[in-house]
Amino acid sequence: MGLRRLIKNYIYRKKFDVHKSIELKKIKNKNILITGANSGIGLALTKKFLDLDNSVIATYNETNDNLLKIKNDNLKIYQCDQSIIENINKLKEYILNTPINIIINNAGTWGGKNQSFNNIDYENFSKAININAVSILKLSEVVLECSKTNSLNTILNISTLYSSTEHNSTGKNYVYKGTKSLMNSFSKNLSIDLKDEYKINVFSICPGSVKTKLNPNGILDPDKVAINIINILSSSSEELNGKFVDLNKKELTW
Repeated sequence: MGLRRLIKNYIYRKKFDVHKSIELKKIKNKNILITGANSGIGLALTKKFLDLDNSVIATYNETNDNLLKIKNDNLKIYQCDQSIIENINKLKEYILNTPINIIINNAGTWGGKNQSFNNIDYENFSKAININAVSILKLSEVVLECSKTNSLNTILNISTLYSSTEHNSTGKNYVYKGTKSLMNSFSKNLSIDLKDEYKINVFSICPGSVKTKLNPNGILDPDKVAINIINILSSSSEELNGKFVDLNKKELTW
C-alpha cells in the first residue's frame, strides 16, 4: 500500500473514530433482534449489546460458528435464509410475546460478480432484492404481529453510500446499488407508516467502509463501528426518524 493511500485511510479512520474520552452509552435490559449476526458489524453489535446486559436474538444464513463461541444465556441464535421471504415466518414461534425493542437489519449480500449492464445475473438479483430490501418489510410485519404489543420502538437499517443516487458517479454494480436503494426507499416509507400507527422510529445508517466478509478491503474496524452505532441508538431516535445518516449522525442524501 502506497504512502498516499495510508494517509488517506488514516484520515478516513479519524473522521469516524471513537474518542477515548467517550464512554459507550448504556442501552441496558433491552431485547434486540439483529440479522446477519455471525460476522462483521452484526457480530460486533451482538457482542457489545450482550456486554451491556441486553438480550439478543441473532439470525444467520448458513454459518453460525462465531455466534456459537459466545457463551451468554441472553443470546438466542436462529437460522434464517432471507433470500426466501417465507423463511422469516419461521421466526414467529421464537419471538412470540417476546418484547422486542430494537430491530437492526444488518443482513446483506453483494449480489454476485455479474452486475454490469448486459452481464447481470438475474437469479442473484432476485435473491439480493429479498435479502437487502424486501426482508426488512417482512421482518417488521412478523415482529409487530408476534412480539409483545407496543414493545418495538426503533428499526435501524444498515445501508451504504452506494445506495445514494446523488452520490452515484461510477455506474455498474446494478444489483447491490439497486437493492440498497430500494431498501432506503422502504426505510423511508416505514418511517412514515410505522410512526403514524405504532410510534416506531425507522432510519438508515451508512457505516462507511468497514472491514467485513462483504468488504475485506474495508478501512474501519467493526468493533468501533458498533460503538458508534450503539451511541447513536442511545440518543433520541425520534430525531433520526426517516433519515439516512453516517456514523457522525450527518444526514446523507438518498
